[in-house]
Amino acid sequence: MPRRTHYLPCIDRVIVCALYHEGRRLRRPMTKLVNDLLTSSLQHTQGWSIAATQMSEPTQGQTQKAGTIR
Repeated sequence: MPRRTHYLPCIDRVIVCALYHEGRRLRRPMTKLVNDLLTSSLQHTQGWSIAATQMSEPTQGQTQKAGTIR
């Protein structure tokens, strides 16, 4: 079975550096910090609604909770 491919954006180095230092300052993993920042920024947008709908549709026999984006 072929693997799904996902878009992997190239993030500016200064942003990654700022996330790293902010994560260390807050004593939180960068991934958790990024997820929280992006969720709070996007949660009430049209893009979030579309993604939540797409993610809630069964994919290859699996269901995911609406609003949860992996």
